Amino acid sequence: MSEFDLRSAFPLKDKTFVTSNVRWICRLAEVSDLRPDADRLSWYLVFEPEPGPSQNAPAVRKLEIVTSATHLLEAGWGQDLPDRIVEWLLTGEQDGRREWLDY
Repeated sequence: MSEFDLRSAFPLKDKTFVTSNVRWICRLAEVSDLRPDADRLSWYLVFEPEPGPSQNAPAVRKLEIVTSATHLLEAGWGQDLPDRIVEWLLTGEQDGRREWLDY
């Protein structure tokens, strides 16, 4: 599967998430296919604060999600993906990594 096909498999590209009165825009920066050495895909997300009148805008945040390639390509992302993203945003981490191998 090409990188373009993998990128199109991510359902939340340019989706907006709201936490603590900050609107975050989710961008898929990169996806790395670690096959055949490992049955893993690494999804690199960048969350940018939506432009607005606030002068105290938070910094850009980054999240790497590691998934099982086989499971994700066969079953797709779960319906709770947006909830998992919001949970991470609520942690306040600037740079995070999550292994969600059940996707």
